[in-house]
Amino acid sequence: MRKGLHRFLRVVSFQSFRPISDFGGLSVNIRTVEDQKIKIIHETDDYLVIDKPAGLVVNRSNTAKDTTLQDMIEERSPAVSEGDPDEVTPSDFASRSGIAHRLDKDTSGILLVAKNEGFFEEVLAQFKERRIEKEYAAVVHGSPEEDTMEIDAPIKRSPRDPMKMAIVAGGKEAHTLVKKVSELNINGHRFSYLQVKPTTGRTHQIRVHLAAALLYIAGDPIYCPRNLLTISTEVFGRMMLHATKIRFFDPQLHEFVQFQSPLPVEYLPFTPKI
Repeated sequence: MRKGLHRFLRVVSFQSFRPISDFGGLSVNIRTVEDQKIKIIHETDDYLVIDKPAGLVVNRSNTAKDTTLQDMIEERSPAVSEGDPDEVTPSDFASRSGIAHRLDKDTSGILLVAKNEGFFEEVLAQFKERRIEKEYAAVVHGSPEEDTMEIDAPIKRSPRDPMKMAIVAGGKEAHTLVKKVSELNINGHRFSYLQVKPTTGRTHQIRVHLAAALLYIAGDPIYCPRNLLTISTEVFGRMMLHATKIRFFDPQLHEFVQFQSPLPVEYLPFTPKI
């Protein structure tokens, strides 16, 4: 383990990870929007729950050359993009097209999109109050020393490389729970399947925390060492980080709801055979 990181880690109870049944999660069928190639897990008058594929950029930017998820949302639901893009509003609902949080380009999985400003502000408040729970599936090189661990280490932009985030004293608070699910030897290389729960939402948080623990996410083009990246890219062909679940309070239903994204096919070797 990286020198000095031990002070940020501790073993945690399996009770920190609850199965989907404990949340009373909704069971839904995924339908594909054929012309826009985005999957809708669930939709109400207030929000969309989307299953984002790996390789799709979420928000428009000067560096995003291809079509983004934001473009697709606006094409599908023009009302989401109404408003003056030059007018800065407290919620940024119009400029973000209702996208309440982000996934990195190479991360796949579940994403929540507000369809109106009222729900957008509600979701932002829930994130701020840490009432929203998210869970990820990660495949990493090697195996953790403990089956469960907690990483509590501040994150900010790396002073050495502006393209990276890093654990830096004085950075923003960042907290991640990690549980080992299984491990597998593929072509002589050991990989572990981890269940990961970030309780804060910093840029690249899971990728940075796992890399600091020398548990590099397979296929991570930024944080995985070049020799390992070559191996995992050949094995999986993508970055192995997938947002599996999200739980939040639905004000219309007056209860918490949870939605789940199925694991991509690349994860199947790590799951129990039925």
